[in-house]
Amino acid sequence: MKAELKVIKEVLGFLSKIIKVDYEIISLPDEDERNLPACDALALVGTRKVAVEHTSIDSVLFQRRDNKRFMKLLGPLKSELAGKLPTPGHYQLVIPINAIPTDVNWADVRLRICEWIQVNAPNLEIGCPLTAPQHFIKEVPQGVTFEVMLYRWPGRDGQFEIARDCPTDLENQRKKVIYQALISRGTKVTRYRNSGFRTILILESNDIALANASDIGEAFINAMKKVNPARVPDEVYLVETEVEPYYFHCLKFGDRILPDVVISEESYVA
Repeated sequence: MKAELKVIKEVLGFLSKIIKVDYEIISLPDEDERNLPACDALALVGTRKVAVEHTSIDSVLFQRRDNKRFMKLLGPLKSELAGKLPTPGHYQLVIPINAIPTDVNWADVRLRICEWIQVNAPNLEIGCPLTAPQHFIKEVPQGVTFEVMLYRWPGRDGQFEIARDCPTDLENQRKKVIYQALISRGTKVTRYRNSGFRTILILESNDIALANASDIGEAFINAMKKVNPARVPDEVYLVETEVEPYYFHCLKFGDRILPDVVISEESYVA
């Protein structure tokens, strides 16, 4: 909760500066009551009670789960194969995102991929317009359930890298991620309206490779078309936390959403 609380404080500080009032966090319900659904923070912004929910968003479905599997399965190959493959040039192993299944025998699959790399690396040309497509190979190695691609590139002699392929339906998946956040975390915090709270949903993005505010904003607009407006919080903020200082974007304030959203003092001074 420590990292989430920092983001929540940053957003409340951002809001407070714009509407020119102070804020104070008065409780952390989700930490205090683990057995019941509860929002992450209750606060006073000026004299208005506010309920806040925070959630981290991926660029594709199940991205953080896949990050862990990807590094657990293939991360060790970076050191195991560094300096072990033919030079000149360096090598890059690429797999599709979300390709690694559940219940994998990590050591066995990694060994099979490693052996496949060692067999095929010597046969690759160094990548350039004259050698394509002899600079890469794409196969499903024996004993592996997903496709892998091995590239040989000029420079950085002896290095070995791992990467994942960007999905072809990236923007459609991003819309699904935002939609799920709105109907799950958004609905969770809107329950506090009945107790007189203004409600806020914070979407945190920490993906510098596949995400940016423009694409997330477009996905939010499209996701909002499928959601009952009554179940969406009063305010929705996007926070990009890849680097500090963080970047803040208001996606929804009251009845207005991108590109017409305006943060208004009226909801807090009336």
